Amino acid sequence: MRSTIRNHLQSAIPHPEDVAEVDFQTDQVALPVKLCNLPPFNAIATKVLSLTADPDVDLSHLSRVIEADPAFAADILFLANSSLFGFPSRMYVLRHAISVLGLDRIKALALTVAMRSFVGTRNPLVHQCWQHSVACAMICEELSANFSFSGDRAYTAGIMHDIGRLALLKTYPKEMTPILSGEHLDIQEVLWAEREELNVDHGRAGAWLVGNWAFPKDFSDICAHHHDAPTARDSEILRLVKAACSIADIIGFPAVKCRQQPSYPEATSQLPLRPGRGAAPPVEDLRANVTARLAAFGG
Repeated sequence: MRSTIRNHLQSAIPHPEDVAEVDFQTDQVALPVKLCNLPPFNAIATKVLSLTADPDVDLSHLSRVIEADPAFAADILFLANSSLFGFPSRMYVLRHAISVLGLDRIKALALTVAMRSFVGTRNPLVHQCWQHSVACAMICEELSANFSFSGDRAYTAGIMHDIGRLALLKTYPKEMTPILSGEHLDIQEVLWAEREELNVDHGRAGAWLVGNWAFPKDFSDICAHHHDAPTARDSEILRLVKAACSIADIIGFPAVKCRQQPSYPEATSQLPLRPGRGAAPPVEDLRANVTARLAAFGG
């Protein structure tokens, strides 16, 4: 299978330091063929993402767009009423939920529903990766008070950060299974194993995918760089996702096992301090909170 894939590839994906030079819209030759042939992301979620970018969007129009897919609308209401988001009052009508929850929360709900559908089958490795993504999203939301954006925006960044890993597992399960089921020295060894097997790592794959789906550039940067070492050039949202991804591993929700990983203080050291707040809650409190929310969400 590996030779078949390589016959379709002309060049290896660049080192992460050089990724800024790659045009993921056109450089398909460096990507596995099946990844390029994935169907588009959920059309309703994509439309919601586009509409909610406008703070003056007509809420009735947004509601009609979502209600065009009754199953999708029902899933949004289910999540809105679950402890995943912790809203105190039960909501039965989508239009009411949109007016109460606001645009950022509806976007977070829509992306979560679409991601669950994209993930599809519930085999153990898919579940492992999906659980990591949701845990990362919850941690982003928890730590967002140290930044200048909403918890819902932080959550959406976290839920999407590992879309490349899920896509590679979905399209190349035979090649990804030994990588994800094995134990590695550190995350850089994981990325090297992915590039060795498929000529692309999950960060570059995710960046190409969300670019191909015409998602905002923030998502592409987060997918491509969430395993890079922190730099002064990082946006606030990327700084948060980098920390949250590591913290999800530390508190027991890794996508792949690594023998070496930062400590909790090291992972949170890049977070800004706001007056009256520490950079992060105690690790046991965060673990308990994420574990409880995941259990209520169905794992």
